[in-house]
Amino acid sequence: MACLRFESELRQGEIIPLDSDKIVFGRHKSCDIVFPYPTVSRQHFFIERNGGKFFVVDQKSNNGTFVNGERVTWIELKDGDLIKVGPFTLKMEIAEGRDTSALKRETFLDKLATIVSEEEPLPDSSAIRQMYPREYLAGIEHFNAGRFFEAHESWEEIWTRSEGETKLFYQTLIQAAVAIHHFERENYRGARGVYRNVIEKLPALPSVFLSLDLADFSRQFESFFRDLIEPGNDSPIPADALRPTLQLLDTDSNG
Repeated sequence: MACLRFESELRQGEIIPLDSDKIVFGRHKSCDIVFPYPTVSRQHFFIERNGGKFFVVDQKSNNGTFVNGERVTWIELKDGDLIKVGPFTLKMEIAEGRDTSALKRETFLDKLATIVSEEEPLPDSSAIRQMYPREYLAGIEHFNAGRFFEAHESWEEIWTRSEGETKLFYQTLIQAAVAIHHFERENYRGARGVYRNVIEKLPALPSVFLSLDLADFSRQFESFFRDLIEPGNDSPIPADALRPTLQLLDTDSNG
């Protein structure tokens, strides 16, 4: 049976059996093979089997689908062809006699669910570290450890080269970290101002973005600042108040 083999460092060696007439690849969880990475479109491309031949069809993706270095819209795949999408490279293998019937199409979301359920720190070699930008993950680690200035610095690195909804997402995280940083430095006026910016932006984002539970974070964030933003209340939040944390989920609904 024909298959695709990952040649990129991300998911290297993993095999995807081409056992259906159509297999959709993209960032959205509805795809057959999920690549939750910012440079991959919601539905990026699909592989179609027709008359014993295989074709790759781009789905008007923002950053393109490349076969052997050439951007394509539609092309027949030959044995050994290399498909590149974002940071991923897959090699087409049509060797006769290959038995892939026992292989499972394990997506990144399968791996992420296992990682999250174990509730352990994510090692550098984990699937999630390979799939998402290092600055994004470093910022989450800093934020959850209470290092809000460092979180802000990490996310600013990637915010400057992002665009659209992703840029708004990073800006919201940056401002959330800044708001708490201001609070901890007893700059309550500054904390209130940046808090309002965050609360205005959160409704414009999906409840889950890049696997981050923004709905839960919004509840935590508002609860944490509730006493501070009451009109006429200049008292600081109690020192032992629980800071908001960022929780990664095994779903991805970003647009």
